[in-house]
Amino acid sequence: MAKENETAAAHEQEQWQGTVEARLPSTPAAAAWPHVADFFALHRYLPGIDVCERVESEGDGKDGVRPGCVRYCAAFAPGTAEVATWAREELVELDAGERRLSYSIVANNMGFGRYVASMTVLEEEASGCRLVWAFECEPMQGWSCDKLVEYLDAGLKVMAARIEEAAAVATGAIAAGAVAA
Repeated sequence: MAKENETAAAHEQEQWQGTVEARLPSTPAAAAWPHVADFFALHRYLPGIDVCERVESEGDGKDGVRPGCVRYCAAFAPGTAEVATWAREELVELDAGERRLSYSIVANNMGFGRYVASMTVLEEEASGCRLVWAFECEPMQGWSCDKLVEYLDAGLKVMAARIEEAAAVATGAIAAGAVAA
Protein backbone atom coordinates (compact mmCIF):
# COMPACT_ATOMS: atom_id res chain seq x y z
CA MET A 1 0.00 0.00 0.00
CA ALA A 2 2.82 2.42 0.87
CA LYS A 3 4.49 1.82 -2.50
CA GLU A 4 1.19 2.54 -4.32
CA ASN A 5 0.84 5.83 -2.41
CA GLU A 6 4.43 6.80 -3.28
CA THR A 7 3.81 6.06 -6.98
CA ALA A 8 0.57 8.07 -6.97
CA ALA A 9 2.28 10.99 -5.19
CA ALA A 10 5.19 10.97 -7.66
CA HIS A 11 2.78 11.02 -10.61
CA GLU A 12 0.81 13.91 -9.07
CA GLN A 13 3.99 15.95 -8.70
CA GLU A 14 5.14 15.30 -12.27
CA GLN A 15 4.77 18.40 -14.40
CA TRP A 16 5.50 19.06 -18.02
CA GLN A 17 7.30 22.27 -18.89
CA GLY A 18 8.37 23.63 -22.22
CA THR A 19 9.20 26.72 -24.23
CA VAL A 20 8.93 27.38 -27.94
CA GLU A 21 10.13 30.44 -29.83
CA ALA A 22 9.61 32.05 -33.22
CA ARG A 23 11.34 35.04 -34.81
CA LEU A 24 9.56 37.88 -36.57
CA PRO A 25 12.57 39.31 -38.45
CA SER A 26 10.88 42.41 -39.87
CA THR A 27 8.49 43.29 -37.03
CA PRO A 28 9.57 45.33 -34.00
CA ALA A 29 8.27 44.12 -30.63
CA ALA A 30 6.15 47.28 -30.28
CA ALA A 31 4.32 46.38 -33.51
CA ALA A 32 3.83 42.69 -32.60
CA TRP A 33 2.69 43.24 -29.01
CA PRO A 34 -0.83 44.61 -29.74
CA HIS A 35 -1.62 41.42 -31.69
CA VAL A 36 -0.50 39.18 -28.82
CA ALA A 37 -2.11 41.39 -26.16
CA ASP A 38 -5.53 41.18 -27.84
CA PHE A 39 -6.61 38.22 -25.71
CA PHE A 40 -9.79 37.72 -27.73
CA ALA A 41 -8.14 37.59 -31.18
CA LEU A 42 -6.32 34.26 -30.93
CA HIS A 43 -8.39 32.84 -33.82
CA ARG A 44 -6.83 35.40 -36.17
CA TYR A 45 -3.31 34.11 -35.56
CA LEU A 46 -3.21 30.56 -34.17
CA PRO A 47 -4.04 27.86 -36.72
CA GLY A 48 -6.80 25.47 -35.78
CA ILE A 49 -8.67 27.99 -33.64
CA ASP A 50 -11.96 28.90 -35.31
CA VAL A 51 -13.60 30.80 -32.43
CA CYS A 52 -12.11 33.02 -29.74
CA GLU A 53 -14.54 35.17 -27.79
CA ARG A 54 -15.07 36.80 -24.43
CA VAL A 55 -17.01 34.79 -21.87
CA GLU A 56 -18.95 36.66 -19.24
CA SER A 57 -17.65 35.96 -15.76
CA GLU A 58 -18.11 37.45 -12.34
CA GLY A 59 -16.23 40.72 -11.96
CA ASP A 60 -15.46 40.85 -15.67
CA GLY A 61 -16.79 44.03 -17.21
CA LYS A 62 -16.66 44.85 -20.89
CA ASP A 63 -14.07 47.57 -20.32
CA GLY A 64 -11.25 45.84 -22.15
CA VAL A 65 -8.75 43.08 -21.63
CA ARG A 66 -7.62 42.66 -18.04
CA PRO A 67 -6.63 39.87 -15.67
CA GLY A 68 -9.63 37.78 -14.68
CA CYS A 69 -11.35 37.92 -18.06
CA VAL A 70 -12.08 34.57 -19.69
CA ARG A 71 -12.05 33.58 -23.34
CA TYR A 72 -13.69 30.63 -25.04
CA CYS A 73 -11.62 29.08 -27.83
CA ALA A 74 -12.91 26.33 -30.09
CA ALA A 75 -11.91 24.36 -33.15
CA PHE A 76 -14.45 22.89 -35.52
CA ALA A 77 -14.38 19.34 -36.82
CA PRO A 78 -12.98 19.39 -40.37
CA GLY A 79 -15.56 20.46 -42.93
CA THR A 80 -18.25 21.21 -40.33
CA ALA A 81 -19.37 23.89 -37.93
CA GLU A 82 -19.47 21.32 -35.11
CA VAL A 83 -17.14 22.06 -32.20
CA ALA A 84 -14.50 19.35 -31.88
CA THR A 85 -12.30 20.83 -29.16
CA TRP A 86 -12.76 23.77 -26.83
CA ALA A 87 -11.17 25.51 -23.86
CA ARG A 88 -12.00 28.33 -21.50
CA GLU A 89 -8.88 30.31 -20.65
CA GLU A 90 -8.49 32.93 -17.95
CA LEU A 91 -6.09 35.84 -18.36
CA VAL A 92 -3.82 35.77 -15.31
CA GLU A 93 -1.43 38.62 -16.15
CA LEU A 94 -1.16 41.32 -18.80
CA ASP A 95 2.07 43.30 -18.51
CA ALA A 96 2.44 45.80 -21.36
CA GLY A 97 5.81 47.02 -20.05
CA GLU A 98 7.29 43.53 -20.24
CA ARG A 99 5.13 42.64 -23.27
CA ARG A 100 3.96 39.46 -21.56
CA LEU A 101 0.62 37.85 -20.91
CA SER A 102 -0.08 34.69 -18.98
CA TYR A 103 -3.21 32.59 -18.90
CA SER A 104 -4.52 29.33 -17.51
CA ILE A 105 -6.95 26.79 -18.88
CA VAL A 106 -9.91 26.67 -16.51
CA ALA A 107 -12.07 24.16 -18.43
CA ASN A 108 -11.67 22.11 -21.63
CA ASN A 109 -12.50 18.90 -23.44
CA MET A 110 -8.94 18.17 -24.60
CA GLY A 111 -7.60 16.39 -21.54
CA PHE A 112 -5.74 19.24 -19.89
CA GLY A 113 -5.72 19.30 -16.12
CA ARG A 114 -3.70 22.19 -14.75
CA TYR A 115 -2.18 24.28 -17.56
CA VAL A 116 -0.54 27.69 -17.22
CA ALA A 117 1.27 29.46 -20.04
CA SER A 118 2.80 32.79 -20.94
CA MET A 119 3.43 34.55 -24.23
CA THR A 120 6.20 37.13 -24.31
CA VAL A 121 7.32 39.43 -27.12
CA LEU A 122 11.06 40.16 -26.92
CA GLU A 123 12.92 42.80 -28.92
CA GLU A 124 15.81 41.40 -30.94
CA GLU A 125 19.10 43.31 -30.94
CA ALA A 126 19.57 43.50 -34.72
CA SER A 127 15.98 43.83 -35.90
CA GLY A 128 12.57 42.35 -35.41
CA CYS A 129 11.37 40.47 -32.36
CA ARG A 130 10.85 37.02 -30.95
CA LEU A 131 7.71 35.37 -29.56
CA VAL A 132 8.28 33.07 -26.60
CA TRP A 133 5.50 30.69 -25.50
CA ALA A 134 6.26 28.92 -22.22
CA PHE A 135 3.99 26.44 -20.45
CA GLU A 136 3.69 24.21 -17.43
CA CYS A 137 0.99 21.58 -17.16
CA GLU A 138 0.01 18.25 -15.76
CA PRO A 139 0.71 15.31 -18.07
CA MET A 140 -2.03 14.60 -20.61
CA GLN A 141 -3.18 11.08 -21.36
CA GLY A 142 -2.31 10.04 -24.91
CA TRP A 143 0.33 12.78 -25.29
CA SER A 144 3.99 13.16 -24.40
CA CYS A 145 5.62 16.41 -23.37
CA ASP A 146 7.69 16.31 -26.57
CA LYS A 147 4.54 15.91 -28.68
CA LEU A 148 2.93 18.92 -26.94
CA VAL A 149 6.07 21.01 -27.51
CA GLU A 150 6.08 20.05 -31.22
CA TYR A 151 2.39 20.97 -31.51
CA LEU A 152 2.90 24.37 -29.85
CA ASP A 153 6.06 25.03 -31.88
CA ALA A 154 4.25 24.43 -35.18
CA GLY A 155 1.36 26.66 -34.08
CA LEU A 156 3.67 29.43 -32.90
CA LYS A 157 5.56 29.53 -36.19
CA VAL A 158 2.29 30.08 -38.11
CA MET A 159 1.17 32.58 -35.47
CA ALA A 160 4.42 34.53 -35.88
CA ALA A 161 4.01 34.67 -39.67
CA ARG A 162 0.41 35.86 -39.35
CA ILE A 163 1.34 38.53 -36.81
CA GLU A 164 4.18 39.71 -39.02
CA GLU A 165 1.76 39.97 -41.96
CA ALA A 166 -0.85 41.83 -39.87
CA ALA A 167 1.77 44.22 -38.50
CA ALA A 168 3.03 44.94 -42.03
CA VAL A 169 -0.52 45.67 -43.21
CA ALA A 170 -1.11 47.97 -40.21
CA THR A 171 2.20 49.77 -40.82
CA GLY A 172 1.36 50.14 -44.53
CA ALA A 173 -2.09 51.51 -43.69
CA ILE A 174 -0.57 54.04 -41.30
CA ALA A 175 2.04 55.06 -43.87
CA ALA A 176 -0.63 55.40 -46.57
CA GLY A 177 -2.70 57.56 -44.25
CA ALA A 178 0.29 59.80 -43.56
CA VAL A 179 0.94 60.21 -47.30
CA ALA A 180 -2.76 60.98 -47.97
CA ALA A 181 -2.79 63.62 -45.25
